Amino acid sequence: MSEEARFIDYDNGTVFDKLFNLTWMKNDSYLDLKKFLSFGQAKKYIEKMNKENFAGHSDWRLPSKKEAQSLYDYGHGKSVMDKYGMVLHINPIFPPGGGYNTWTAETRGKITAYIFQFSDGGGQHNEVDGTVSTSVRLVRGEPNLNELAKLGKIPPPRMTTPIGGGGWR
Repeated sequence: MSEEARFIDYDNGTVFDKLFNLTWMKNDSYLDLKKFLSFGQAKKYIEKMNKENFAGHSDWRLPSKKEAQSLYDYGHGKSVMDKYGMVLHINPIFPPGGGYNTWTAETRGKITAYIFQFSDGGGQHNEVDGTVSTSVRLVRGEPNLNELAKLGKIPPPRMTTPIGGGGWR
């Protein structure tokens, strides 16, 4: 299936992915709220969107790691720019100016949740109370598990040491 034929813009703030059988909110939370969210704030955002019956549905949720990964463009040359002017490797059917990552439903207890990065296709667990310049892209539907299983392993994030020393904690 070509990339052009894969996505359908429903013109109601949602995009349907025919390959993975998922409906995505076209905007991420940053585009809607103009602020980044902690994991708890992301869950409240979901509650709000469901209460408002966004696009006629009340079953919006966090994506799984694999569902978030399904939006990452592996070498097709599709991209948009995030809020900071960094390249996001997602189809341009999604608008520019959002966050470069998304919280997912994958957690480690109550302390961390997994963030998938559209900038490099990697990800990591971050503290749920931190915002870490994180947004959320909501999804709904029953995914095509056969297609999700074909996605490769998510690579670790690329970490660099800032100029002048320091490092990542």
